[in-house]
Amino acid sequence: MDVMSAVPLVEQLSREMGISTATALFDGPAPRTVDPVLAPMFRRGGLPRGEIVTLTGGQSLSCALATIAVATQEQKWCAGIGLGEPAVSSIADLGVDLDHFVNLVTPAEDWLRVASILIESFDVLVVDPGFLPSAGERARLLAKVRERKISFISLTSMPGSTEQITITDTQWSGMEHGHGRLRSCLVQVRSQTGTHRFLLPGPDGTPVEAPASTSAEGRFERPVIRSVS
Repeated sequence: MDVMSAVPLVEQLSREMGISTATALFDGPAPRTVDPVLAPMFRRGGLPRGEIVTLTGGQSLSCALATIAVATQEQKWCAGIGLGEPAVSSIADLGVDLDHFVNLVTPAEDWLRVASILIESFDVLVVDPGFLPSAGERARLLAKVRERKISFISLTSMPGSTEQITITDTQWSGMEHGHGRLRSCLVQVRSQTGTHRFLLPGPDGTPVEAPASTSAEGRFERPVIRSVS
């Protein structure tokens, strides 16, 4: 590629929110470490800093909490906004250090104001927005995220996000012949790096690589759950 043919690519990258030059795509802040099972979902193998990531679909909250688990274990402060009141034991089972995670129950209309305040002192935010902010509000939010180099995960699609991760299918297992208890969930994810499959939760709650037999022909094996007469 000669210099002239590279110009359109550089201009395209410079228009993408969060990337000022093509070099910044590679020389930006090192991503935060995540569980090795989840790392392939991200373009740089970890949770980016100074950018907005959207993570949507079934099990998105569990996936987001599992994603921030290592950060909390490294004593980074993480907060959830608009997540409802998830069970504390379930959050801990996903590997989150509860001593470094704060879950704020706020009115839906206040999430943007609360997020703007927390950006100043937290390392990671997981937000389920109560509404989609305007273009101007998003620009100001992203500017603060970029300036503070925090990791921001939105559980609702948000224009301006640099990574989009979508959970396209889930399949719980553990019920046999209409009885038993749910033990694990097979999750299929699509991101800019491709399609990925893993168990979340796995048998011990944390992410586990999916058994090879579950990925044949790119489909899940769906067990038949029969009713008990």
